[in-house]
Parts: sequence; structure tokens; C-alpha cells
Amino acid sequence: MKAHTLTDETCRARGFTLIELLVVVAIIAMLIAVLLPSLHRARAKARDSVCLSNLHQLGLATTYYTQDCAGRLPYILGSPNDVDGQPTNAPFYQYHQIFDLWPYLKDLSIYICPNARDENSVKIYEETENDFSSYYTVFKADDRYLEAYRQGWWPEIDPTEYPGPKIDVLYTEYWFNDWSWNASSGGQPVPQISGGVVDKIPFPNFAVLMCDAVWETMHPRHDDANQFVFLDCHVERIERARYLDPQGVSPDYSPRDYDSYGNRPFYAWGLTREGFNALP
Repeated sequence: MKAHTLTDETCRARGFTLIELLVVVAIIAMLIAVLLPSLHRARAKARDSVCLSNLHQLGLATTYYTQDCAGRLPYILGSPNDVDGQPTNAPFYQYHQIFDLWPYLKDLSIYICPNARDENSVKIYEETENDFSSYYTVFKADDRYLEAYRQGWWPEIDPTEYPGPKIDVLYTEYWFNDWSWNASSGGQPVPQISGGVVDKIPFPNFAVLMCDAVWETMHPRHDDANQFVFLDCHVERIERARYLDPQGVSPDYSPRDYDSYGNRPFYAWGLTREGFNALP
């Protein structure tokens, strides 16, 4: 029987030509170009879902806290007022939410939005804003931190490893509604979120409890929107033009800034039945 041998011509016939390789590469490039936007949207949607879940869990934790504290919501401490010494002015110690809600969560990752990067992170915000900005990173000298340290809440975090007055790994990327007891309409007090009695708030489905932090910037975290959790624990993705209309100029804000009962801005939504202008 005659053995079959591979000639040079046979080998060449089994290979790919340069044109064929270029065609394959072009097809792959076209497929990548078509699929990349879809992959980007899928990843963005996944990050949005994580943020939504975080806010929902924070909302539930706030509900548990309120139930354990005779119906009173967590209080976000602010700097002393020059008139009566009450801590109601900015800067507010937003990181106090970690101490209030930690017993119900015990997971620091819940306080971090996946889209909180660069100018949309509290890290940049705290570095660039003036003394009236809120504090989102824990101060070492804070009495509440010292008490948590004594209780061993974060044994893996050694404060001596972090230079400066703050502990960089203990922070929150979410803003707790610090609308406090000084809220008023025409000299009359109105319900509050920070430290308020939950039963006095008439519309919990409108009342903003927490949201993505640094909402003052023109770069919302979720495309042109931020995510909000309300007092009834439902979460919404809301476009900037709806919660803080960039075209509105005080005192003539756009109607989009109001809730259904005339309350505005967004951190005053749901607080009264008759509505009031929360800014001068």
C-alpha cells in the first residue's frame, strides 16, 4: 500500500490566507463594537442595582432603629448654633449614621455606592469644599468612635495606621436627611427627618430619608440622576431636574422641585400637608 505524504502544496492549501485572517479580525472587531455598549449598560445597571439595594437596606435599618427608639428617627449632629448653642448648623456629621445603623447592618460595604468615584465621591468632596461641608469620614477623636472602638466594632481597623484626624476606611457615600428641629414654615415648626418623630411626618412615601451624597454637584452618580430612599423604604432613581432643577433660581424654583403637596426642596418633601417654601 502506498503511503500518503504531505507536500508543500497540501500544507499551503490547509492554511489561512492573509485576507482571510484580516476578514476574521474585522468581524471580531465589529462584534466587539456592537457588544461593548451592551456590556457597558449591563455593568452600569448592575452598579445601580447595588446602590439601590444599599439604600433599601439602610432604609430598613433606619426603621429598626426608629422602632427601638420610641418612634424617633436617627439624629445627625451638626455644629453649634451661635444663637442658642444647638447643634443644627452645617457642617453636619454625616458619618454618625454609621454608628446609629451599624447594629442593624454590620457591613461597611453597604455604605459605599459603586458609582462613587472621582468628583462623585465624598473623598473629593471633603477635600475641595469649604468648612461648611458635611463630614462623611469618621474622626478619630469623636466620642462615638471612641466608644465604638472600646466595644470592638471594627477590630481589623487600627486607627494608628491612618495619619491625620480621620480614619479613611470608615466613611459613608450616602447623605442622611439632616433637616432638623429648626425647620419651620412662617415661624411654625414642621416635622423633621433628623431626630424627628416618625408619626408626625404626614407623607412617608414622599419624605426623603437618604440619598446619594454630594447631590449638589452637576455630576449625578447614575447618569443624570441619583437614587433616593424614602421613609416608607421604597427606593427611586430620580433625575436631577426633578429633585434640584438647575434652571430654577431662588425664590422662583421650577414646579419640578415640589412634591405633590407644595413642599420643596427635595429634603423637605412630604413634611407638611399644606406645603411650604423651605428656602429663603
